[in-house]
Amino acid sequence: MSDIVQQLLAEPIDRLNLTDFCMVTTDTTVRETIERMQVMHQNIALIIGKGSHLVGVLTDRDVMQRVMNAPENWDQPVTAVMTPEPKTLHPQATAAEALRLMESGDYRNVPVVNDNGVVRGCVTYYAILKFLSDHFSQTVYNLPSDPTNFAENREGG
Repeated sequence: MSDIVQQLLAEPIDRLNLTDFCMVTTDTTVRETIERMQVMHQNIALIIGKGSHLVGVLTDRDVMQRVMNAPENWDQPVTAVMTPEPKTLHPQATAAEALRLMESGDYRNVPVVNDNGVVRGCVTYYAILKFLSDHFSQTVYNLPSDPTNFAENREGG
């Protein structure tokens, strides 16, 4: 087994950068939540209730499905359009577990909460890739090219 695979299987996600996320309270409007997501360049907002407990998330996909064609939702509380009770990970879950959950659920972000449901961060594909490139730079940056990987059709203009 390669060093990278072993590291992914063993590395707890609390060692990754979990700090790059947007967080709002349940009384924040949809409009304000989206504005914060835009300013912070985030595609997810973690919605917290009392005691910083995670109650839901609003993703860019939620915005496209539930807000874009429903202008009446813009000034509603974010709880009206959020995804309630999202899948979460514990800080001691491994990077491999995070990747499995992301793949199986088609998620790009997974909130990280402690045993009491309090938000500790948000794991992203980028955080995992950044960890790998920082710790295995020789392996990641020196991978040989794959001569069988080429475009079959012309793309673009």
